[in-house]
Amino acid sequence: RKREPGNALLDVGEYRPSPWRRYWQKMPAKILPALSITLLISVVTVPIIIFAWFFFATDIFQVQAVTVVDAQPDTSKQVKEIINQRLSQSPLAKNIFFLPADSLEDEIISKVPQIRTIHILRKIPGTIKAIVQEKQPALLLQSNGNYYFVDQEGIANQEASIANLPGVILPIVKNDDRSGSVALGVAAVAPPFVSFVQMLEKELPAAVGAKPAEMHIPSLAAREVHVKLENNWLILFDTSRPEAGQINVLKKLLSSVVSSEEISQL
Repeated sequence: RKREPGNALLDVGEYRPSPWRRYWQKMPAKILPALSITLLISVVTVPIIIFAWFFFATDIFQVQAVTVVDAQPDTSKQVKEIINQRLSQSPLAKNIFFLPADSLEDEIISKVPQIRTIHILRKIPGTIKAIVQEKQPALLLQSNGNYYFVDQEGIANQEASIANLPGVILPIVKNDDRSGSVALGVAAVAPPFVSFVQMLEKELPAAVGAKPAEMHIPSLAAREVHVKLENNWLILFDTSRPEAGQINVLKKLLSSVVSSEEISQL
């Protein structure tokens, strides 16, 4: 080779890397795809593993509290008992995500007849909230010494007590048949009978000048109601006929047949 002035020439021959060096030089191209796949798997599986651990191995999502709102104390107690019974069936049933809300709502409505609707909500992490709408009682039925709330459909849905009396005055009907029995959740009287009694309670004072003091029925299946007024009048009504027509007949009778002096002496 030509040597230029001022420059030193070092000829070491052609450079050839060793096999190990060539191996390590090619290693990144082999490892990088594998590392990428491993990283991707880790990003996907690690959160799943952590969530599954919280889900199954800890009590974070276990039901810790059951609350019932918009219900009377007796109704609230019954609802809580049914929910807690369902939660105690298996360890997995205590998990808030495995609670079958729809079937539980159906079970509660079938077992607690005074409930009209119920909605069960999950409050993460561990609270069950039941929102209840109770049926409005239409009258009080006394039978065999017990009082029952009867709804507009004639169903006796709850035994009445001082603790659960509503804030309104209800008509009271007494069953004189001692052999008659009342079952909760079952129709005790016909729906037209309930409407009939409500109409009497509303219309009779204006028609005869006295409020009903007592209402009696010979039996739960009877088609008549005996109304004793505050002035000690006793009036018998046929519940299979319209109450408005019977009240009109009573008005005409009092105005045309019975004199005011006789009315005052009744």
